[in-house]
Amino acid sequence: MAKLSVDHGARKQAIIAKAIRLFAQEGYKDVTFQSLASRCGVARTVLYRYFRDKRQIFASAVSALVGRVAAKHSEIVRSESTAAMRLSRICAAVTATLFDNRDFMCVVIDFVLTQKRAGYDMTRRIMRFTLGLKRTLHTLIVWGVHRGEFDPDTDADVVTETLYAIFESAVLRLTISDDAVQTEVLDRIDYVLKGLRP
Repeated sequence: MAKLSVDHGARKQAIIAKAIRLFAQEGYKDVTFQSLASRCGVARTVLYRYFRDKRQIFASAVSALVGRVAAKHSEIVRSESTAAMRLSRICAAVTATLFDNRDFMCVVIDFVLTQKRAGYDMTRRIMRFTLGLKRTLHTLIVWGVHRGEFDPDTDADVVTETLYAIFESAVLRLTISDDAVQTEVLDRIDYVLKGLRP
C-alpha cells in the first residue's frame, strides 16, 4: 500500500487560517491547543509537529501577513509611476489588506489587549510592525513634494500620521462593529491626498 504524501506547507497554512478564525470567535486567551487541534481536525501531537504553542501559530500568522504586505508595498514603491500614484496605491493596498483580514484584525486587537492586561508593554512590538508602513508613506510624500506633485508646504510628518490614523480608525471599526465600509475609508484617504496638490 502506497504511503500518502502530505504537503506540509499547505497543512501549516491551513492550520494558521483555521486558528485565526477560532481566535476571532473565542478570543486568544480562551483558545487552547486542544481546541486548535480539534478545529484543524488533527491530533494535538500532529499540531506539535508544526507549532510548539498557540503563540507560535499567532506569530506565524503575523509574519505571513506582514511578509505579503511588505512584498506588495515594495512592488508599488518600485513601480514607474508618480509619487502621488504610488501613495494612492499603497493606501488602497493597506485598506484592502485590513478589510480582507477582518478576522485577523480582531485577533490582533484581542492579543494586544490580553498581553497588556498581563502586564506586557506592546508598544515596541506594534511599532516594529508599523514602522515600515509609516516610512513608506513618509518617503512617498517627501518625493511628491520634491517633484512638485504636492504642495511645497506639505508637512510629511503630519500627513503620514493623518493617513495612519485613518488606518487605525478602520481597524477599530472593523473589530468592534459591522459598519466599516471600505469605500468610506478610501474616500477619507482620497480627501487627504487631494489636499496635498499644489
